[in-house]
Amino acid sequence: WRRLIAEQEASGLTVREFAACRGHSASTMFWWRSRLRREGRSVGELVPVEVTEAPAIASTPIELAVSNDIVLRLPRGFDEADLRRVLSVVGRC
Repeated sequence: WRRLIAEQEASGLTVREFAACRGHSASTMFWWRSRLRREGRSVGELVPVEVTEAPAIASTPIELAVSNDIVLRLPRGFDEADLRRVLSVVGRC
């Protein structure tokens, strides 16, 4: 929910517009936004991540869950520019 609330805030859409576009309840999004703020943490707070590649799975595709309904499966060696274009379209809604 933290990620979803941060996406809504960055989208320029209202909570109601964003929720309708993603198939979520606006009241649920308002509740989560309030809860995250009460916890005293920024909704867009970054956390450290370490990216590693296991040799045994080096040939398997990368899966990127954009939302509950959208999962992109990318082959190894995909073109970064193509991915940016796809994400810019998916990110609009």
